[in-house]
Order: sequence, then structure tokens, then C-alpha cells
Amino acid sequence: MSGEEQQAADEQLAAYDISDIGVLYDHVRLYVDRADIEFYVDECRAAEGEVLEIGCGTGRVLIPAARAGVRITGLDRSANMLERCRANLANEPADVRERVQLVSGDMRHFDVGRTFATVTIPFRPLQHLVRVEDQLACLASVRRHLAPGGRLVFDVFNPDLARLAAPSQTEHEDTPLTQLPDGRQFRRTSRVLSIHRAEQVSDIELAYYITDLDGRAERLGQRFPMRWYLRWELEHLLARSGFVVRAAYGGFDRSAFEDGSAEIIIVTDRE
Repeated sequence: MSGEEQQAADEQLAAYDISDIGVLYDHVRLYVDRADIEFYVDECRAAEGEVLEIGCGTGRVLIPAARAGVRITGLDRSANMLERCRANLANEPADVRERVQLVSGDMRHFDVGRTFATVTIPFRPLQHLVRVEDQLACLASVRRHLAPGGRLVFDVFNPDLARLAAPSQTEHEDTPLTQLPDGRQFRRTSRVLSIHRAEQVSDIELAYYITDLDGRAERLGQRFPMRWYLRWELEHLLARSGFVVRAAYGGFDRSAFEDGSAEIIIVTDRE
């Protein structure tokens, strides 16, 4: 890995290792209300075998899958997010905890030591891989961890080309003032700092405005690049990596992918 590549990887990791990021993440309405959990739980249950979730974060999808009876391993690079996931798991019954294993690892290069019936990558971690080499490395690692005929399921956003043509640095509030369990309050905004069309990358900033019990305010910022994909680019990447696409959806209700779809959801099998 070159110096520039290592710096980019370190910046991605730093974005998820700021203070309290796991607690804040669990209270962002955009994530709490996201409609993907039932979809991924259904995919996990259909696997009829163990599941590996890449980018498991605080367990937003992983824990409901374990509750549904799925034996699942969660992989994440962020120590803070894994710590929060363990804390969330501690509140679950023993049988749910017993079905879960958590491992630290880089989604591009990892070795869990066994294969799985299904690998899932929920809520866009693949978009943190801005270089084709990293994307191919991730897919190669996934393929090594899939049993013959195993399935990979993931989602990315369907890029809004009109917005990409006219970017704005205006902050948009995606989480109104919300109280945390310890009594603090926060709200969150997001904005696109810049768009690099030639690289298909947007520089994103998420800002958490936190107010302590004594009224002291602070701002925590996450900045990171996000790679955006078009559907057929994904299909070519997957074919190049030894996968066969079985379905492409535009929503978590399994609706057909079309021009106005918010998501690109791919279900693909290992050749």
C-alpha cells in the first residue's frame, strides 16, 4: 500500500473513531428508521447457513438477524463501533449473544478462517472504497469466504445525477434535536463538500452538534470520500470478480430498479 493509499485508509478509519460515534450513530433518525433491516434479515434467514456481515458497525442489522435465529459474524475496522456493538449485544438474551461473533478487520483484506453461506454488506460500506483496486480486493476477500454457490448481498445509493451536476455545500439537517440516554442532546447535519466527477467521488461531511447537561456545546465532524456507482459498473465489477448477479432492486421492498430508485441493491452468487 502506498503512502497516499494508507493516508486515505487512515482518514476513513478516523471518521468512525471520534468520541461517542457509536452512541451517536444509534440515535440518528435516518439510520433508526432505515427500511433495510427486514430485507437483510430475510436474506440471512434464507441462507440456511452462517452469515458474515461486513461493516457491522454497532449491530443495527446484525443483532436483528441474530434475534431471528441466524448465526452471524460481524466484521468492522472501527474499534469504537465494535465496542458499541458489544455493549448493545450485552443487553440481548444469552441465545442471541451466542449466535454472534465479532472480529476486527479491513474489508479489503481479511481472513476469518472459514466460509459462509452468505455475505452481506448493508448500508453502503462498499462506497468507502474509492479505488478500483480496493473494490476488487474486497470482492476477492468476500469470494474466498463464500462457500461454493454462496451469496453476496449489498446496497449502494443510486446517484442523483441532477444533484451531482449542481453541488451545494449547504448543511442539511437529517437529525433534529434528539436526547441521548445520558441526558445530552444532539442534532446532525450533512453536506457535500466537493464532487469529483472524473473519479465518481463525493467528499462528505457529517456534523454532530452536541449539548452537554451543563449547556456546553461542541461540534464533532466526520469527513470522508464516498465513491458512487452506476448499476452496470457494479455488474462488470462483480463479473470480473467471479460473481453472477441474480437480482438488482431499487428498494428494500424488492421493487424493480429504475431511473428514480433511491438504492441499488444487488443479490449475487459466487460462480
